[in-house]
Amino acid sequence: MKIKKPPLFTLLLLMPFASIYAVLFTPSLPEIARILGVGDGQVQATMTVFLLGYAIGNLPYGPLAKRFGRKPAIYLGAVVAILGATLSLLGGLYSFFNLFLVGRFLSALGSSVGMKISFTIIADAFEQVEATKKLSMATLAFAIAPGLAVSLGGFLTAHYGWESCFYALITYSGFVLLLSFFLPETAPYLDKNALNYENIKESYKRKLKNKKVMYSSFMMGCATSIIYLFSTLAPFLGINQIGLDPEQYGLLNLIPPIGLIAGSFTSLWLATRWTKLHVVKLGIKVAICAIILMLFFFMIGKLNMWSLFLPIPFLYFGTSLIFNNSSSYAMDHMQDKSTGSAIMSFSNMLLATFAVLMAQTVNSLLAIFVPLFFLVFALLAWFLQSRLKKLST
Repeated sequence: MKIKKPPLFTLLLLMPFASIYAVLFTPSLPEIARILGVGDGQVQATMTVFLLGYAIGNLPYGPLAKRFGRKPAIYLGAVVAILGATLSLLGGLYSFFNLFLVGRFLSALGSSVGMKISFTIIADAFEQVEATKKLSMATLAFAIAPGLAVSLGGFLTAHYGWESCFYALITYSGFVLLLSFFLPETAPYLDKNALNYENIKESYKRKLKNKKVMYSSFMMGCATSIIYLFSTLAPFLGINQIGLDPEQYGLLNLIPPIGLIAGSFTSLWLATRWTKLHVVKLGIKVAICAIILMLFFFMIGKLNMWSLFLPIPFLYFGTSLIFNNSSSYAMDHMQDKSTGSAIMSFSNMLLATFAVLMAQTVNSLLAIFVPLFFLVFALLAWFLQSRLKKLST
């Protein structure tokens, strides 16, 4: 059966669904901590809970997409995301921290459908080389959207209060839901046994034993961890320690995506010239150089908006090369794309959850911890890349 090609515009909105949910409200984190009467470490738990939901949320969408199709999975995810954003809004309005956390968890469960189903649709509809190119184009949205989201969140927080961030998320979810009705269904067939527990367990067990898929997924997770560590920790450095207001902080977040965009285009250009693992290795080297630069400035006491933000485009350039090529490498080594992409996304976000939880345990955030956290995951990516290289020879 010939599969109709999905419109790229919808994939560009769907791919960063969860990342927009994760970061749009971050300029308001210090204000939300005050409203909810919790400390900085506790309010950072809103990101940890979100990432945990994001990781778990990837698992059911694989079987659901196989049983009912890709589009119904998107419908379900968008509705759950809207419910979660509404509960977070109510939790903030009534100073109910636990309800806020529940809302964040549900927001993650719902919005996690975006990356999962985007990977699956691209794998369904395009051949391997074309899929790599489309994936790089789709991850441009992943690159651009979070920076725009943080900037929008800073503007909304400064002019309309923290609540407006959640109204914006609800509106965005509704738009994604509307566009998904016009997507072609790319599932080649519907598997009536896809929701059978034993089938699901065996399918996931097979993927977990695939070392190439797992190492690639955790390399993706290293890149994702760095991005979410910055999103979680930078507001407290920028707003509380440097003295930026939320709108200034939001505008400065237009700088980091430059690196992600450049990395996506570089991945496209290198797709037919270098092997994916060679591009990943280049990305790791660039990331480590950027981290060392930031670490140097922080060690000599130069904490300002330039030392915080200028190394980040270079760091994100490296993480973009790692993420794009690790994900493409993983997709090359799986037959069941739907289940495989679920495991890939789960492993990716599970590592990011661990990263933010690790950062959350630091009671007093010293600036130097930020590049040190980055360095841990860059070195882990180097180790995983070397293991993959051995498996490939």
